[in-house]
Amino acid sequence: MKLYSALPSSNTWLSILLGAYIMLPSHAENLVIQEKGQVGPNQAETEQTENEFVFDSELFRGALFNKDALLRLSQGEDVVAGTYKVSLFINNSFVADDSIRFVANNKDKVQPCFSAEQLTRANVLIKTPISAALDSDENQCRPLSAFVDYASYDFDISRLRLDLSIPNTFMKQIPRGYVSPAELSTGTSIGFINYLANYYYSEYDVVGGKNRQDSAYVSFNGGINLGKWQFRQQSSITNNSQGTEWNVIRSYVKRPLTQIQSELALGQLSSTGRFFSGLNFNGISLATDDRMLPESQRGYAPVIQGIAKTTAKVSVVQNGNEIYQTTVAAGPFKISDLYPTNYNGDLEVFVTEADGSSSSFRVPFSAVPESIRKGAFKYSLDIGRTRGIGEDTTFGNITTQYGLNNAITLNNGIRVADGYVATMFGSAYTNFLGAFSVDATYSLAKLPEQGSVDGWMFGASYSKTFQATNTTIALAGYRFSTLGYYDLANVISLRESAREGSDFQSATLHEQSRATLVLNQAMGRLGTFFVSGSASNYRDNKPDDYQLQLGYNTAFRNGVSMSASIARQKQGYSVGGADYDQDYIRPSFSTNNSTSYGLSFSFPLSKSNYAKSAQLDYNNADQRNSYQASLMGSIDYFKNLDYSLGLSYDDQSRVNVWNAGLSKRFNYVNTSMNASKGDNYWQTSLNAQGALAIHSGGITLGNYLGDTFALVEAKGAKGAHLLNAYDTKIDRNGYALVSSLTPYRFNTVSLDPKGMAANAELELGTTRVAPYAGSAIKIRFKTRQGFAVLIQSKFTDGQNVPLGADVLNEKNQIIGMVGQAGQVYVRTAEKAGKLKVKWGDQQADTCSINYVVPEAQLSQALIKLSNSCIVEE
Repeated sequence: MKLYSALPSSNTWLSILLGAYIMLPSHAENLVIQEKGQVGPNQAETEQTENEFVFDSELFRGALFNKDALLRLSQGEDVVAGTYKVSLFINNSFVADDSIRFVANNKDKVQPCFSAEQLTRANVLIKTPISAALDSDENQCRPLSAFVDYASYDFDISRLRLDLSIPNTFMKQIPRGYVSPAELSTGTSIGFINYLANYYYSEYDVVGGKNRQDSAYVSFNGGINLGKWQFRQQSSITNNSQGTEWNVIRSYVKRPLTQIQSELALGQLSSTGRFFSGLNFNGISLATDDRMLPESQRGYAPVIQGIAKTTAKVSVVQNGNEIYQTTVAAGPFKISDLYPTNYNGDLEVFVTEADGSSSSFRVPFSAVPESIRKGAFKYSLDIGRTRGIGEDTTFGNITTQYGLNNAITLNNGIRVADGYVATMFGSAYTNFLGAFSVDATYSLAKLPEQGSVDGWMFGASYSKTFQATNTTIALAGYRFSTLGYYDLANVISLRESAREGSDFQSATLHEQSRATLVLNQAMGRLGTFFVSGSASNYRDNKPDDYQLQLGYNTAFRNGVSMSASIARQKQGYSVGGADYDQDYIRPSFSTNNSTSYGLSFSFPLSKSNYAKSAQLDYNNADQRNSYQASLMGSIDYFKNLDYSLGLSYDDQSRVNVWNAGLSKRFNYVNTSMNASKGDNYWQTSLNAQGALAIHSGGITLGNYLGDTFALVEAKGAKGAHLLNAYDTKIDRNGYALVSSLTPYRFNTVSLDPKGMAANAELELGTTRVAPYAGSAIKIRFKTRQGFAVLIQSKFTDGQNVPLGADVLNEKNQIIGMVGQAGQVYVRTAEKAGKLKVKWGDQQADTCSINYVVPEAQLSQALIKLSNSCIVEE
């Protein structure tokens, strides 16, 4: 007999009951099943073995129990031969949910039976002769001992968990976190769009009247998945006083290539800038994808920090493209949710204040030293035509990394274009002193009016965490270039300016050297101190640039926290005109110096139901002092509604400014609103962020989606909550979005039935998936829909139907079991039908219940009936 069930069998329930019964002190320690008149007590004492269980059949007089089943129980067997859907664990680590056959051996002992394919899939090294013998017959299986020596098993039938204990010698040594490519899912065909909308309006006094400023910005980031092929596009719409502009940042297609642990991309792409300057280009890219590696063997975007004087609009621009826009409150702000971006191109941050003033600063960008494991190999190949930096130029580059040993990584690369070649070589070295990297890059370029020029660039970087002092040097780097060194982006721009007869200036064109440092010092209860800075010097009389930030954060025992910072920046800029040095024309420059300070205190208000915290801020920028007091909290009556109130004062304008903000998280969108009012201006802004997915079942709304996400389908489960996504529920169409999954890793997705309608229940509430990067996984949760019916069942002679008996529908599917006092709980979509109850292995061990749901009870959450169970002849 084969048994497919997620529930314990009736024999298991019987085992539990009998086990409890024989533990009673009034019964003999050792009992044996005996037919009346066949085996007496004295015989039992002489024939039974030590610790053998004995059940007297007289104890079950009149009860419908199968005697063969009782005999198996007396021999310690609580598993009936058949096939069980179990959770398989090896050495206490989960392997898979699998169907395992249990068969009786020549000693009538029921034990698990495996195929060679099952154990091989579980990374067990099985005996070769056995494997070869079983390859010809997929249905043939053998016990665990036939495949592996010194192995054992333990089966917990109540939890349907099968544990195998196998010596490590007979296990394939795979890295922790490894997921087999055979278990990866490509997902479903789907289209999706992420959107982020921001509207900003301000009105302020000017000489002769008022000036109004407003802007609307909507960014889109979405795509379409077809199998392993994935189309992606990033674009935005900006509307302001200068008109409306549609900007396509990039469009491309990509797909994973797990056979070579790489990702292929075609379209509007960006090179990584890992060893050469980053370029926007149209073409093809093929590169190693580290995400395919296990966690034990394996993007970056910088965090932007600044200070706003009022409620302000903050825009982040890279290489001329606005890649981020948001609204921030007055005081210190931090942006840590940028998309991964190039390793080339400083980020320009523009802060537009509510009174019309604006400021900007630059965030430099450098990569940390990279080391890879011994024997590992990584590469990146780009071929195409440059985009957005002058006349399009065909180019190609390839970079490689190889782990020579545990300490040394070799880095190499070459870039070739029309009239340009660059080659680099370097190494990363890791030891107890930290991680070091050095590299040298040689370039040869043809430039207008100069002919062929060549030069070198040398770089070095370092990172280290000193555990003894809790000091982390997150990045320390230095690079130096000779006069004839040019990167490809500057070469293309210089050729364009020579063609058009215009001047070209770049922050890196005449840069001679640059040094960067990011340091964090943890001081335990005293807090954390950090330093970040960069310094650059240039040729052609351009003044040196530098910026330095010092900060300190701490939290006191009463919950009060303090943050202090100081920032100093010096920038050189062109003022037009030129200085003449003999026959060489040099641009004329000036400098801009600025210093800012900040001090902030935060106070928790845990005793208040509505006010959660208060904050006091002091800021000084360019000799302008500002003070602000803020109150933050939430209104519990409106779920997920947060608010902020504040009052600020500026000693330069001598103006009091009131500001307020509301943010509300809905099931399908996050929204916020901000407003502020001063003596000579007022400002307001609105922000919305969300996503929608288009699939075969319609359109599903949700929160902002990551590149890899899940679409959950649970028909009839409206209102059920997703435990993996905060405050996300199944919608009326039976769908919901899980905004983010980790690619190439097992992700557990669970549904909480709380909130579902009474006429439905989940068959299974948890599942696991391992997606490819960029996949949209469709996860189906099956539900049972219909009437919840509780039947008080008895035989015609008035006896209760046996406890633990299986209940089957007319399709012979197990849909429940008999509880105490003969109660049968089932969920059925039919108002009337027939149920079969089975409590043994014999044909006679069954009975049938015919039921009819009265019309008067159809609307009840639980329908109660009383029906007889007719024993089949």
